[in-house]
Amino acid sequence: MPSSLELWVLVAGSAVGALVFGISGFAFSLSASVIWLQWLPPAEVVPLAVICPIVLNLVTLPRIWRDIDLGKVWPFAAGATAGAPLGVLLLARFDPSVLRLAIGVALVGYSAFVLCRPALPTLDLPVRVGRVADGAAGLVGGVFGGIAGLSVVLPSLWIGMRGFAKAQQRGVLQSFGFYSQALTLVLYAGMIGFSGRTGRALLVCLPVAIVGSLAGMAIFARLSREAFRRAILAIVLCGGIALLARGLR
Repeated sequence: MPSSLELWVLVAGSAVGALVFGISGFAFSLSASVIWLQWLPPAEVVPLAVICPIVLNLVTLPRIWRDIDLGKVWPFAAGATAGAPLGVLLLARFDPSVLRLAIGVALVGYSAFVLCRPALPTLDLPVRVGRVADGAAGLVGGVFGGIAGLSVVLPSLWIGMRGFAKAQQRGVLQSFGFYSQALTLVLYAGMIGFSGRTGRALLVCLPVAIVGSLAGMAIFARLSREAFRRAILAIVLCGGIALLARGLR
């Protein structure tokens, strides 16, 4: 069984990630990994960061089924199909401390940019150009998914600039996240494999994640989404800085 410290880390990461997922429909891996990567190696975090949101997607996907436009999802999915194997290979071959630094840079850059930016511009692209660009965003997401289960982080910025309606954005993000996480899980299982620690950790994480996602949905109905979004981004920013500090020791 996990040690007392690992147990608290698993619970805290699952709770934070699930709350964010319940509100936005994605970003479980981003939020949970900020906590998990402080004490757990990336090779142990990735399976948790992809399996937990897959389960949460299965629970919540029926509620947004009508908002999913497969014509908008498939370019992102195609890009992720090419990028995820590269990410898993990087995870298997690189020093975990180097990956921790890279992930910290990505988290700091992402959260600081979103916190400080004005409204992102809306891009009106021709259909073919838009699909190619969407595929490129999916490719980058696939690489990040293979490394740390963060497949939707950077594509979420791009999707916000594509001019999709709010419901369409959530439909694309959540369905793309589900596909890329399932793909990463299959690749990870085939190329690296799982340890017994993963199963024991999931016994801790999944119940917390399911309850937390339901709590997130309840919070979303009562609080300002913008205020909560900015608070979570501030937490992610601090977590990314902590990862950088840990990696530079």
